[in-house]
Amino acid sequence: MIGCKECPHGKYVQDGSGKSIKDCLDCPKGTKTTHHAGYRACFCKDNYARKDRFGPCSICIEKGINCAGKEYRTIKTGFFWTWNFANANVTNYRKFVENLKTENWMFDNFTQYNGGLPRAFECPKQNSCVPTEDYIDVKCSDGYKGWLCSKCDRKFYSVLNQCIPCPSSGWFYTELGLVCCFCVIVLAGVVRLYKKRKTLTTPGRSIFDKIISRIKLVLGFYQVIGEFFASVHEVKWTKALKVVGDVISLIELNIFRVIIRPKCIDEKLQLNPKIEFVIGIMIPIALISTLWAIYWILTIRYKWKNRFTNASASIDSYKRQLKYNFCTSVIVVLFVTYPSICNTVFQLHPAACETFCLDIEKNHCKTLLRSDYDIDCKDLKIYHVFVYITMVVYVVGFPLVLYLLLRKEVKFIQLHGTPGPLHAINEEPGGDVQYLPDDSSTSTKPIWINFLCENYKTEYWYWEIVELSRKISQTALLTLLGWGNALTVLFTIGMSVVFLMLHARYRPMKSTFEQLLQMFSLTAILANVLVAIMYVPDEYDDRLAAALIVFNSLVIVITVGKLLFVYRLRVTYSMIGYVNF
Repeated sequence: MIGCKECPHGKYVQDGSGKSIKDCLDCPKGTKTTHHAGYRACFCKDNYARKDRFGPCSICIEKGINCAGKEYRTIKTGFFWTWNFANANVTNYRKFVENLKTENWMFDNFTQYNGGLPRAFECPKQNSCVPTEDYIDVKCSDGYKGWLCSKCDRKFYSVLNQCIPCPSSGWFYTELGLVCCFCVIVLAGVVRLYKKRKTLTTPGRSIFDKIISRIKLVLGFYQVIGEFFASVHEVKWTKALKVVGDVISLIELNIFRVIIRPKCIDEKLQLNPKIEFVIGIMIPIALISTLWAIYWILTIRYKWKNRFTNASASIDSYKRQLKYNFCTSVIVVLFVTYPSICNTVFQLHPAACETFCLDIEKNHCKTLLRSDYDIDCKDLKIYHVFVYITMVVYVVGFPLVLYLLLRKEVKFIQLHGTPGPLHAINEEPGGDVQYLPDDSSTSTKPIWINFLCENYKTEYWYWEIVELSRKISQTALLTLLGWGNALTVLFTIGMSVVFLMLHARYRPMKSTFEQLLQMFSLTAILANVLVAIMYVPDEYDDRLAAALIVFNSLVIVITVGKLLFVYRLRVTYSMIGYVNF
């Protein structure tokens, strides 16, 4: 090579085999033609990359790809790609990169890479995807695994879309015991209040009805906000605040997110969307079937006990009471579990599948389930059939049946003039609607009707169905399309604003406190959405997370605070009838 002449700027000879200036060729597109060739077909322009040392360079502007200051493609932190597709070979590409790094005549024979190049995809959590030292491949950080590093590894579990180490077995069982004790205490308290319902009746509504009403408000808020947090990945949760994720999952009664925790004890206990779907559709079927079987067993038992007496009227009354109790149980349980069961249905809907083309030429694509990237959507055809059936029968059918039942009951009351044991007389400014007992009426509304309608004014008896539709509509798009979809953002904001306006305009709730609490919860949902769509610098992440937790906790803090305040007054005055709860 001593004494060899160089080609003019912008020209090159391949493999240094030129003998005269006529052998110098023009550098191809995408190269720097104002510089020396550098033992190649000229260096690539900034943000350009090549697959051939003596070939053209192509622009490199895809999101997640970095070609600045180099002639090859590397991946940025927080992004994921895979070389596991036909015609791709990461080993050969690394050899080609080493060849490009050689800027003298001593380069080896790996002057070309003829395989496919991967596309980059943004990871749900940026800190879960870590490039290798040469930034040519990606590995998942500790605790993560799978496509886009979106799943938790063994001995890790997910809270607010972040994988944290499983607690020790002792702590897990202690936590489980405390949760069970808490549930038993709450259930015992509700039963005790129900048994004392008549003695706890205030000049307004009963304490039992008010507690149930406010539990519904809290539950409705956290069911929406819990699904929102599960879908939004931009908010970075600090370690101290991840504990709140467990609390939110528990408050929203999403049985599937709570059940996932036992995978820390046994990996086989981890649920996937297919298993959740089966469990979800089996809950209503099993509940109705079990109660139906119990109904007939108890009926036959009662008939057998009274076989020697002429008690047909008594038997009919007993059967009506059983039907009433079982109907109440079915409606209340299905109402509480309705959002979480609907989410299991939406998770397997075809719209919840996402297509990933692995290479830049888009020749190798696969369609995965957004809620679990380990599941290939081409294997879900039979599930899709049951999803469509369940959406008609349960997702749409359950609110429709509730509406028809309520409408029938309201018409019955209007026709027969039996408004129930209470009738409204006035509403005090800043307080609850006041009621007077109607001793002349011996009929009482069924528990399930009180459960659904008790906290709404008479003319808005249907409002709980409207609220149920709102919750499902907001969470459905989050599950089906994901937070990254513009329609999801627009619809979620629109629904929050519309319902805020409706509540401000019509004020459907009897209690001013409950009306304000519901409007605050809708405002909180809107605030969370607005925060999620804004760009927030990294230095404010921790403060933002803390502010969101405080803001979202106010709903339950205000409700519990009101309960404690009333209890304090009850103890002070020893007469709960004086307390306007």
